[in-house]
Amino acid sequence: MVKIIVIDDNQSIRENLIDVLETNGFAVFAASNGKEGISLIKTIIPDLILCDIMMPEVDGYEVKSQLLKDEQIAFIPFIFLTAKSEVCDIRKGMILGADDYIIKPFNNQELVESINVSLKKSEKIKKLMKLKESKENEQVKNFKDRILVTVNSQPKLITVSDIISIKADANYSWISTTNENKFITRKLLKEWENFLPGKDFVRIHQSYIINLNYIEKIEKLSNRSFIIKMKNIKNPLPVSQRYTSEIKSKFSI
Repeated sequence: MVKIIVIDDNQSIRENLIDVLETNGFAVFAASNGKEGISLIKTIIPDLILCDIMMPEVDGYEVKSQLLKDEQIAFIPFIFLTAKSEVCDIRKGMILGADDYIIKPFNNQELVESINVSLKKSEKIKKLMKLKESKENEQVKNFKDRILVTVNSQPKLITVSDIISIKADANYSWISTTNENKFITRKLLKEWENFLPGKDFVRIHQSYIINLNYIEKIEKLSNRSFIIKMKNIKNPLPVSQRYTSEIKSKFSI
């Protein structure tokens, strides 16, 4: 039976959600605040999480942020529940990796449909992971060495070591890989810096992160100006003055 955790500080909404979900055949566990919800998630390891945003002390955004720190629960499907409908709030939730965003008061049928869509997407990802493991004859223990992107509405895993460069594009990033493919994903460069291994990846510009293993040539234009030629990338990439010292320290130039 699919296990769902509901986190909401409003008792009547919480009880209504429990009734709706149990009627539709889900096993439901509930928490009245974010702190209690995080503890329950780590204990139950649910198949999906429904979480209110506006809660005292630990809000929904913080709940999601805390989950991202634990690889065992980081990729559990997560749906935000909120009475707020401002675009900026929706964007913040999606940047954190939410699967959907339900505005209260919600239609019960639409809620259940959203849950089912998120569960199916999660199942596809799990199958893709198993397929990847079978093809490469290795056990996929976690997501640390792989990036999940969406291609033609289908999930796809990219190995981190195959990434040549990452270019910022507003709230998205373009990933260039060794097979000369390009993928787009909703991730800021600051998030990439926190995720990627520092021994292999370095930021060279406010718009670029590169994989040091794919550098073909570094050309010095002036004492504080360089360009870098990368394998499988036609045009050289500029090094901004802000990041010149780091490039110098890594390559003694």
